[in-house]
Amino acid sequence: MRVDSGRIALIARAWPADLRLVLLHGPDESASRDMAGQVAAGLGAGVTVTELAGAALKADSQALLAAATSLSMFGDRELVRVDGLDEDGLAAVQALLDGPPGHPVLATAGSFKKGSKLLALAEKHAAVAACINYEASLRDAGRLAADMAAPLGLRLERGVPEALFESSGGDRMIMRRELEKFALYKDASPESPQRLALEDMAALGIESGEAELFAPIAAITTGDVAEATDLIGRLADGTAIPLLRALERRLAQLTLLRVEVDQGQSPAAVVEGQGKAIFWKEKPIMIKALSLWPQPALASAMGDVLAAERAVKSSGGIADLGVQQMLLDLTRRASVAARRR
Repeated sequence: MRVDSGRIALIARAWPADLRLVLLHGPDESASRDMAGQVAAGLGAGVTVTELAGAALKADSQALLAAATSLSMFGDRELVRVDGLDEDGLAAVQALLDGPPGHPVLATAGSFKKGSKLLALAEKHAAVAACINYEASLRDAGRLAADMAAPLGLRLERGVPEALFESSGGDRMIMRRELEKFALYKDASPESPQRLALEDMAALGIESGEAELFAPIAAITTGDVAEATDLIGRLADGTAIPLLRALERRLAQLTLLRVEVDQGQSPAAVVEGQGKAIFWKEKPIMIKALSLWPQPALASAMGDVLAAERAVKSSGGIADLGVQQMLLDLTRRASVAARRR
């Protein structure tokens, strides 16, 4: 059935037992990915995620049902995520809905063409929640930012939503990450809410989004040891956590894209296939990184980065030597992979 963003927010808090599939689609793919992240997070940290590429469902219409009804080795709850669902996945979605109950399925898609049979099925079926996301405008900034800020314990003062929207280019995922960083720095929480003003944004120097983190992340993931050594050595106090979290998101992005590379596509084709979802200046970096990081290496790197973030937060250290050494070690791993090509 067709639902709105408010219904998706409720599903993120508690997935209904009779719901089989959440479909997030439309021209604002950033909004769909952001919603998907919130829904997945609502299932709990211990949920096991099975990822499927939308293109793979055309060749195997039973793949989605098989993933949704598979037995968990450890008895934990599982989530099936499908990225890039399109019209070719109609048979797979129909098989899922006709099959026995199983794990929840969360799918993202771009815009469907007029007359789409898959979309018609999703919007009419009672076991499906289909939400379309249109590109937001500046007039939507207040509502969007407030909805994201409230659970973080932030109260936004006049002008902040608009400044945040403009600095992020209206990308909801970037807006959420920025607010998460502000909440961390302000030590905000729902139990101890804090006000966020334009002066705070200027003082923290994050009003330009993550542009200042692009260069070190690019150097780390492509194995440019000299550049990474220089940039990491010049990190300012207070940069460690934002950089680690930005690197986590980059590694997660590479992990998703690497699935398509492992299925036979070239890194260039995979990156170009993302369209505007990847900023044009980042595409050459992403292509090179995809060629250097296989899935096991990405999983290992993610574990190291998460451990480093926990260490910084527990010790109170900011951009300490241990974090710098870990980041340089990741850079050397990519450099070794580049020399082997």
